[in-house]
This record gives sequence, structure tokens and C-alpha cells, in this order.
Amino acid sequence: MQRLPEFDDAIQDLSEQLDRRLVILDESMRAVAYSIHETAQDRKRLSHILAHSSTWSAPRTAKARYRIEELPEIGAMLFIRLVDSNQYIIGHLVIPLTDPEKVAERVDDAVASVAIQDAERLGDLLEAWRHNAANQTTRSHQHTVDLVTGNPQQRSEAADALLADRILSTSDRYCAVALGVDPRTATKQDHEKAALAVSRTVRFVNETSTATVVGGTLEDNVGVLVFPRPVVIPRLIRILEWPPLAQVRAGIGPLTTLDDIQRSFARARTAWRATYLAPYDYEIVVAWDELGLDGTLARLPVEDFTLEDLPASIRQLLGNVDSPVLLSTLEAYLSAGGDAQQTARTLHIHRSTLYYRLDKVRNAISGDLRNGELRRELHTGLRIAKLARLL
Repeated sequence: MQRLPEFDDAIQDLSEQLDRRLVILDESMRAVAYSIHETAQDRKRLSHILAHSSTWSAPRTAKARYRIEELPEIGAMLFIRLVDSNQYIIGHLVIPLTDPEKVAERVDDAVASVAIQDAERLGDLLEAWRHNAANQTTRSHQHTVDLVTGNPQQRSEAADALLADRILSTSDRYCAVALGVDPRTATKQDHEKAALAVSRTVRFVNETSTATVVGGTLEDNVGVLVFPRPVVIPRLIRILEWPPLAQVRAGIGPLTTLDDIQRSFARARTAWRATYLAPYDYEIVVAWDELGLDGTLARLPVEDFTLEDLPASIRQLLGNVDSPVLLSTLEAYLSAGGDAQQTARTLHIHRSTLYYRLDKVRNAISGDLRNGELRRELHTGLRIAKLARLL
């Protein structure tokens, strides 16, 4: 949560004047500031607000300056609207109420009148906080982009700025993440999901972790994130499974120093490419170290490959065999190093069935499957054909 000292002081002063614990919600109903919560009951209420306020419906305060809402698990709360210099509602001051105060007239006398007097100043401070947060986000995005795409001087200056402003946590090792949608089929709206995914991930990590993460979006609509620690893949998957982020996939680069983070990003980008080139072989998030040969193949412009770019043995195979079953059987056999028993177990078929299929493959090519060089050509060639969507 980004801080603005004057904003925090104003909230605390009003809290002490009212002898109430206060919370400020922005227009998205997200808590952006709060007074000191000392008692166990107060801290429990605050924890619930921090975790759930973004799921609440905004109170209807367009015509009334304040409104009382009865909220599950925390009881009655007084919402006082906060407006910007153009009189647009940009948030609410939230005050817990005691049971007798649920009657509006008593609230007006006991609490609301005092709080409303400060609402104008709090609105000004919330507007300043929003402006400060927007500026910091813009700077953070640009520094992140410079970290992974700039020249050596730009990368060094970006790293210094992120650490000096405490936008990025200090660490011995960092790793980069590349994310986005498959550019071959993406629409303009699809490309916008990369920026949304970056924003959602940064917010989630910074609000639920002791670490701070930075992100940005490149000109080619590829999102970039920089973590000051290893990425928890299942957690990132859960973030990207949010329905509005459908089709977004991500690759994770290896851990490195911040000075060398552009190399981590280059490998993260390759991992991201592998996830959309072979979407059925990978989760929506994959680490570079898990790719094996695909980590090399994904660096090639396989989208431009045609059959003529593949070895003669693969051209012959694909020219004579149009059965996906035979091709997948051959691929499994080559992956098993020519071990027929292991291949049969992998495919859950009898060995006689396997031999029958392999005989049909042998009749389709002129080489000998026992030849190691041919096996290498076929195995790698089949993988390239799959990534290039030639199968």
C-alpha cells in the first residue's frame, strides 16, 4: 500500500478526535489508508475489510452525503463520500458504529457531523494520494521496461531508482516473468490483457506479501514482471486464471542479479513463447528450466517454418503418414529411446499393437529406425512441426 504521510496524519488525527477507528476506501472499494487499530476486535475488523472490501457494492451516496450499511461479520458501518476537485466521488471514509448508532439521527449528532466537516480535506488528500500513486505507477512501469530492454546505462539507472524509492524490494536474486496472449491470433482487446495481468499481479503480490514486485508492458504488448524471489508458480497460475485474463500465459526466467535481469527476461520470454506454441503440453505458466529442447526451439521463428524447412526424413514421413495415432506413437517411441516395453506402457497398448504401428511407420520412410541419427532427426523434426502447427 503506497503511503502519503499527510494523508495518514489526517486520518489518525480524525480517529483520535472521534475516538473511532477509520478506514479510507478508494472508488474500487479497496482500502488505501487507515488509522491505528489497537484492540483485537478492531484489528479483526480491519483484517476483514482489507480482505473483502473490494467485493462490496459501492454505497449509494451520490444524493446523500453518508449512508449506513450493515455488513456481514463486521456489523453496521458509516460510509461518508469523498469527492475530488470536480465533485466526483473518489472514495469513502468508513467508520464502525455501535448498536444504538444504527439510527441515522443519532449517527448525525454523534459522529457524522464531525466527520463530514473533515470529508472535504480528506477528499483533497485522497485525490493527491491517487495522483501520487498514478505517478509512481507510471515511473515504476517505465523503470521496469528499461530494466529489461534498455542499454547498460538505462538498466543501471532504472535499478537504482527502483531500489532507492523502495518500489522494488532489495534482494540477492531476482527473476523476470514475461506474459501475454498468443500474438498470432490476438485481437487488440486480447493484447490489453497483458497490462491487466501485470497490474493484477503487482497489486496482489504487494498487498499479500512482504515483498514488492514491479511490472510494465513493452511496445509489442508483452508484459514484464520482476520478482525479488523465486516465483510461486501455482499462485501465479491462480492469478492468471481470473476470467478476464483468459488466454494470458506466462514464462518465468531463471534467478539472477538485478544487473543481469534482462537475461532472465529473455529466457522468460522464450518460456512464454513455448507455452503458446505448445499450449497442450504446458500449464499456462512455465519456467525456463522446465523446457528442455523446447527452450532452444522456441527461440527460432518457427511460426514461419514450412515443410520445406524440415529435414528430408520428416518431409517424407509427413508426406506418407496422415494418421495422428501413428505420429504420436512414433513420438512416444522416440521419447522412450526406442524402448518398446516402456512405449507400450506409456500409450497403454499391447506390444503387438505397437509393433504393428511401427511397421507402418517403417514402410513410410526409407531409413532404418534403429539408426541414431535418423531417430534424432525424426524426434526433433516432429517437435518442430508441432510447434510450427504443421501437424
